[in-house]
Amino acid sequence: MTKNVDHSHRNEDATPFYPAIIPAEAGHPTSTSFIVIETADGRGQGIKGRRVFNRGEQVAKVSGVISSHTTLDTIQITPTLFFSDPWFCRFLLHSCEPNLQIDLERLAVRALRDISPDEYLTIDYADTDDTVTFQFACKCEAPSCRGWVKGRAEQISEEGRRHLAKQGS
Repeated sequence: MTKNVDHSHRNEDATPFYPAIIPAEAGHPTSTSFIVIETADGRGQGIKGRRVFNRGEQVAKVSGVISSHTTLDTIQITPTLFFSDPWFCRFLLHSCEPNLQIDLERLAVRALRDISPDEYLTIDYADTDDTVTFQFACKCEAPSCRGWVKGRAEQISEEGRRHLAKQGS
């Protein structure tokens, strides 16, 4: 069962995801094209499109702030700079076979393949950060699932090694 979160339609007007302090731009996500919902599998809140997105299509223009430290809401730009978008990118779930890619030069999210409205929008956290705030068991269920989510420069934690050993038995 899914639970609608605050970005759903309230009237005929599109509700923007970004607060008024972020200057509005064409292509910013709104409730017309996206909905944030609670996942049924315990991964937390995720985002789905309200329509089909075709491979290569710009799904959304994103905005945020630059920070010198990593949080759950950041994507790494350089070894010491991070892009923070707690309004839209925060809800992109992890998948070992993601359907989106974030282009930080253009501040755009693009579809890696055709995406239907019943799919969560996903990125591969190992492609976006050297280290993650915390490592965790992967629940993406992709055929090539690695079983454990970590940053691209990290070793699998002891907890991850135990988890993967249990999965293999």
